[in-house]
Amino acid sequence: MATDVVVQTPADQRIADQVRRYTVRLAVCLIIGVNALFLLVLWGSGVDLDQIFAERDFFDPIRDICLRMAWYKPVGEREPVRLCKEWINLGDPSGRVHTFNKDLQVVKGTDGKVYAMEGAGDGRLIAVVIVVVLLVAGGIWLQRHLITRYRDRLSAPADKRA
Repeated sequence: MATDVVVQTPADQRIADQVRRYTVRLAVCLIIGVNALFLLVLWGSGVDLDQIFAERDFFDPIRDICLRMAWYKPVGEREPVRLCKEWINLGDPSGRVHTFNKDLQVVKGTDGKVYAMEGAGDGRLIAVVIVVVLLVAGGIWLQRHLITRYRDRLSAPADKRA
Protein backbone atom coordinates (compact mmCIF):
# COMPACT_ATOMS: atom_id res chain seq x y z
CA MET A 1 0.00 0.00 0.00
CA ALA A 2 1.68 3.14 -1.15
CA THR A 3 0.80 6.53 0.30
CA ASP A 4 2.06 9.83 -0.94
CA VAL A 5 3.86 11.63 1.82
CA VAL A 6 4.38 15.30 1.34
CA VAL A 7 7.87 16.18 2.40
CA GLN A 8 8.00 19.68 3.82
CA THR A 9 11.15 21.53 4.48
CA PRO A 10 11.44 23.57 7.68
CA ALA A 11 10.88 26.74 5.62
CA ASP A 12 7.68 25.32 4.12
CA GLN A 13 6.48 24.28 7.57
CA ARG A 14 7.20 27.78 8.93
CA ILE A 15 5.26 29.37 6.06
CA ALA A 16 2.31 26.99 6.61
CA ASP A 17 2.25 27.83 10.34
CA GLN A 18 2.35 31.57 9.61
CA VAL A 19 -0.46 31.26 7.06
CA ARG A 20 -2.54 29.23 9.54
CA ARG A 21 -2.10 31.86 12.28
CA TYR A 22 -2.86 34.65 9.79
CA THR A 23 -6.01 32.83 8.66
CA VAL A 24 -7.31 32.51 12.22
CA ARG A 25 -6.60 36.18 13.03
CA LEU A 26 -8.16 37.30 9.77
CA ALA A 27 -11.27 35.15 10.33
CA VAL A 28 -11.79 36.60 13.82
CA CYS A 29 -11.32 40.17 12.55
CA LEU A 30 -13.71 39.61 9.64
CA ILE A 31 -16.35 38.05 11.90
CA ILE A 32 -16.23 41.04 14.23
CA GLY A 33 -16.00 43.58 11.40
CA VAL A 34 -18.76 42.11 9.22
CA ASN A 35 -21.09 41.72 12.23
CA ALA A 36 -20.44 45.33 13.23
CA LEU A 37 -21.16 46.41 9.66
CA PHE A 38 -24.34 44.31 9.61
CA LEU A 39 -25.57 45.87 12.86
CA LEU A 40 -24.78 49.32 11.51
CA VAL A 41 -26.80 48.60 8.33
CA LEU A 42 -29.67 47.17 10.39
CA TRP A 43 -29.69 50.22 12.66
CA GLY A 44 -29.41 52.62 9.73
CA SER A 45 -32.26 50.99 7.82
CA GLY A 46 -34.74 51.64 10.61
CA VAL A 47 -36.29 48.19 10.29
CA ASP A 48 -38.16 47.26 13.47
CA LEU A 49 -37.65 43.51 13.83
CA ASP A 50 -40.05 43.35 16.79
CA GLN A 51 -42.82 44.62 14.54
CA ILE A 52 -41.92 42.42 11.57
CA PHE A 53 -41.66 39.15 13.47
CA ALA A 54 -44.34 39.87 16.07
CA GLU A 55 -47.33 37.61 16.31
CA ARG A 56 -50.27 39.30 14.59
CA ASP A 57 -53.01 40.41 16.94
CA PHE A 58 -56.54 39.67 15.71
CA PHE A 59 -59.82 39.75 17.58
CA ASP A 60 -61.02 36.27 18.49
CA PRO A 61 -64.59 36.23 19.85
CA ILE A 62 -63.89 33.02 21.78
CA ARG A 63 -61.01 34.30 23.91
CA ASP A 64 -61.39 38.10 23.67
CA ILE A 65 -63.89 40.66 24.96
CA CYS A 66 -64.75 43.46 22.53
CA LEU A 67 -64.72 46.95 24.04
CA ARG A 68 -65.40 49.16 21.01
CA MET A 69 -66.77 48.52 17.54
CA ALA A 70 -66.10 50.53 14.39
CA TRP A 71 -67.23 50.58 10.78
CA TYR A 72 -64.68 49.43 8.17
CA LYS A 73 -65.16 49.43 4.42
CA PRO A 74 -63.87 46.25 2.76
CA VAL A 75 -61.79 46.71 -0.40
CA GLY A 76 -64.04 46.70 -3.47
CA GLU A 77 -67.29 46.79 -1.46
CA ARG A 78 -69.86 49.57 -1.10
CA GLU A 79 -71.29 48.63 2.26
CA PRO A 80 -69.16 49.00 5.41
CA VAL A 81 -69.01 46.22 7.99
CA ARG A 82 -68.83 46.49 11.76
CA LEU A 83 -65.72 45.04 13.34
CA CYS A 84 -64.17 45.10 16.77
CA LYS A 85 -61.76 48.03 17.08
CA GLU A 86 -60.55 47.52 20.68
CA TRP A 87 -60.60 44.38 22.79
CA ILE A 88 -59.14 42.72 25.86
CA ASN A 89 -57.43 39.39 25.38
CA LEU A 90 -58.34 37.12 28.29
CA GLY A 91 -55.14 35.12 27.79
CA ASP A 92 -52.94 38.23 28.14
CA PRO A 93 -51.91 38.66 31.80
CA SER A 94 -50.89 42.30 31.24
CA GLY A 95 -54.53 43.30 30.71
CA ARG A 96 -53.65 45.83 28.03
CA VAL A 97 -56.19 46.88 25.45
CA HIS A 98 -55.51 45.48 21.97
CA THR A 99 -56.40 47.58 18.94
CA PHE A 100 -57.08 46.91 15.28
CA ASN A 101 -53.92 47.42 13.20
CA LYS A 102 -54.47 50.29 10.76
CA ASP A 103 -52.06 48.70 8.24
CA LEU A 104 -54.45 45.80 7.70
CA GLN A 105 -56.86 45.92 4.77
CA VAL A 106 -60.36 44.58 5.28
CA VAL A 107 -61.35 42.22 2.45
CA LYS A 108 -64.65 40.42 1.90
CA GLY A 109 -64.11 36.87 0.67
CA THR A 110 -66.17 34.92 -1.85
CA ASP A 111 -67.77 33.08 1.06
CA GLY A 112 -69.18 36.37 2.42
CA LYS A 113 -66.86 36.44 5.43
CA VAL A 114 -64.63 39.39 6.22
CA TYR A 115 -60.85 38.87 6.39
CA ALA A 116 -57.94 41.08 7.36
CA MET A 117 -55.14 41.21 4.81
CA GLU A 118 -51.79 42.81 5.46
CA GLY A 119 -50.60 45.54 3.13
CA ALA A 120 -47.41 45.26 1.15
CA GLY A 121 -44.17 45.84 3.03
CA ASP A 122 -41.88 48.74 2.29
CA GLY A 123 -38.99 46.62 1.03
CA ARG A 124 -36.47 47.63 3.68
CA LEU A 125 -36.28 44.08 5.03
CA ILE A 126 -35.48 42.74 1.56
CA ALA A 127 -32.79 45.39 1.18
CA VAL A 128 -31.26 44.36 4.53
CA VAL A 129 -31.24 40.69 3.47
CA ILE A 130 -29.52 41.61 0.19
CA VAL A 131 -26.91 43.64 2.08
CA VAL A 132 -26.30 40.68 4.42
CA VAL A 133 -25.78 38.33 1.48
CA LEU A 134 -23.40 40.82 -0.13
CA LEU A 135 -21.51 41.24 3.16
CA VAL A 136 -21.05 37.49 3.58
CA ALA A 137 -20.03 36.95 -0.06
CA GLY A 138 -17.69 39.94 0.04
CA GLY A 139 -16.16 38.74 3.31
CA ILE A 140 -15.51 35.26 1.92
CA TRP A 141 -13.94 36.69 -1.23
CA LEU A 142 -11.84 39.18 0.75
CA GLN A 143 -10.60 36.47 3.13
CA ARG A 144 -9.54 34.18 0.28
CA HIS A 145 -7.86 37.05 -1.57
CA LEU A 146 -5.92 38.24 1.49
CA ILE A 147 -4.79 34.72 2.45
CA THR A 148 -3.59 34.01 -1.09
CA ARG A 149 -1.75 37.33 -1.21
CA TYR A 150 -0.15 36.69 2.19
CA ARG A 151 0.91 33.17 1.19
CA ASP A 152 2.42 34.46 -2.07
CA ARG A 153 4.31 37.19 -0.24
CA LEU A 154 5.73 34.69 2.27
CA SER A 155 6.82 32.22 -0.38
CA ALA A 156 8.32 34.87 -2.70
CA PRO A 157 11.60 35.24 -0.74
CA ALA A 158 11.86 31.42 -0.55
CA ASP A 159 11.56 31.24 -4.36
CA LYS A 160 14.30 33.84 -4.78
CA ARG A 161 16.69 31.75 -2.67
CA ALA A 162 16.01 28.58 -4.62
